[in-house]
Amino acid sequence: MAMVQFYYRKKERRTDMIANGTLFKNLQRDRHLTLTEIASDQISIAAISKFERGLADMTFQRFEYLLGRINVSLEEFLFLRAWHNGEIGQTAMSAYRFNSQIDAAFINRMKQLANLTKQVQPQAVIDQLQTEIDQYLRPPVTRKKRFMALGIQFYQVIIQVNRSESSKDAAARSLSQTLAQVEKIAQPFVSYVYSIENWGYFELLFFLLLHTAIPNATKHQLLPIAVKRSAQYQSFSPIQGLRYDLLFGLFSDFINARQLAWAKETLTLIDQVLKAEHDLTHANRLLFCRGWYTLVAGDEDEGVKTCRQAISIEHILNQPRAAQHYTEILANVRHFRDVPDQGAYFL
Repeated sequence: MAMVQFYYRKKERRTDMIANGTLFKNLQRDRHLTLTEIASDQISIAAISKFERGLADMTFQRFEYLLGRINVSLEEFLFLRAWHNGEIGQTAMSAYRFNSQIDAAFINRMKQLANLTKQVQPQAVIDQLQTEIDQYLRPPVTRKKRFMALGIQFYQVIIQVNRSESSKDAAARSLSQTLAQVEKIAQPFVSYVYSIENWGYFELLFFLLLHTAIPNATKHQLLPIAVKRSAQYQSFSPIQGLRYDLLFGLFSDFINARQLAWAKETLTLIDQVLKAEHDLTHANRLLFCRGWYTLVAGDEDEGVKTCRQAISIEHILNQPRAAQHYTEILANVRHFRDVPDQGAYFL
């Protein structure tokens, strides 16, 4: 099998360029993983140690497998190597458009489950979700599988609550009661991300997927940490999108809970990030959320006016789906403005 030679060997290359083994070792340490934890039947501790010390190369297949053991995609690794070696600027738009760590099937499944929460589901659906959870937790259990199980479990609880409340004899439950029930689900993830020095795609993705299950006070603490610890990935486009999705998602959490000060802080942070990155892509999204905030904060006329301005811009930009999405959110926000505990819209 051909060996993939990642190292720069030409004499004219800079001698201080980071080696693959060194970068891998740094990423491993950032995630507090030992060689024992990442070694397996397919790759030994000795082989990993030699690679980290620059004493041996490895095949492409083994290297990609090894990266998977620390939850870093090949694209992330190549991006970080190029960034450390000065080959790309931190704020420059990069050509890294794809990320092999994106699990499209799982993300689509999460979207399907979100749609299932809109209607009462039969017990068979809940039982099927338990089967999926058990499959993810079947040994050997990786960190990624464990967090995927948490995502499924979150929607299982919501669907179970909806089914229970549909009973004629069921006592009415508030939104806050439901959220309190699911907050414990995300605790293992929260404990994990507090300990990670540098956040990559893996950490941001699961924060985005699980954010509605995390207590608002905890999210308020984690928000600046997430932005700071993922800053080195600013020009890695898959992570750029995740950072903004997370920021807007947390804004919706705070505004729904009427944590107006935190919601305003988040809008300010989004504005700062947009200006620092010279990014106009999400400017209209920010405009709509400012209208949302103004409406909830007490000035309904001005808030609705701002939201409709954002909707009009989407029409001008020939983005009918976005315009329809904002229109639905606005209707939802106005409907539950004075009774926030009875319904909410989470981005």
